[in-house]
Amino acid sequence: MTKEAENEKEIDPRLSRYLHALSSVCLNQKRLAYYLAIHEYNRLRDTFLRLRIDNRWDTGDATKTQERLAWFLEHGRRAEFDQHRHVLSALDAANRSNYIASLKKGDMESARQLIVYSYMNRLPQAGIAAFDYAWYLIICKAGAQQSYLPKADAIESMLDVAKRIQLAYSSWEEYLFAYACGNLYDEAGASKNTSKATEAHILKLLTGTYSPIREFDWKFDLTPYVPSPQVESVPSFNS
Repeated sequence: MTKEAENEKEIDPRLSRYLHALSSVCLNQKRLAYYLAIHEYNRLRDTFLRLRIDNRWDTGDATKTQERLAWFLEHGRRAEFDQHRHVLSALDAANRSNYIASLKKGDMESARQLIVYSYMNRLPQAGIAAFDYAWYLIICKAGAQQSYLPKADAIESMLDVAKRIQLAYSSWEEYLFAYACGNLYDEAGASKNTSKATEAHILKLLTGTYSPIREFDWKFDLTPYVPSPQVESVPSFNS
């Protein structure tokens, strides 16, 4: 397959639907969220979703998109969250409570530490990685559709992140809860936030008859979609 053909590679419809299910938690607009979750969007460039992604994550061109994807993959909000969790975990219960009580009111850093304190023992080891990974998937798909990323590279990257998600969480419920905590952490201290819309959207994803997550077992088998390793040709010495 030529490089040009690889770059134009189309994603398998079943895999595309699964990746959409994983990223649909990001679609938390009050009125259109569930509609967009059911009816997979195919033209991000021509909808308000592109603007929403750009406004929140500054992904307005190829360079910015690739930088943001690298940040989500390597650090994201989970790196900060885990640092706070490590500090708080080192304190005994009494000192932890005293420390939280001493935090400055109205400060973003303090607000984020309070969220870590509230949820640190309710999350698995992966913490809020679900938030980073879900946004990675939706931005990666948008980047491929806007020609910011080669399609073949985008598919491979999304597959890798989907496998990370399956290893990090044990169920749709755990994954969606971790995303909600990550969203709270990300928007802590902001004058406007999407926490209520996110909670309502997650409830609909969990209970809605036509929710995309109801189409897949949590451990959806990704093996058939993983590219086979290319075998390099070995020169023959039998001449």
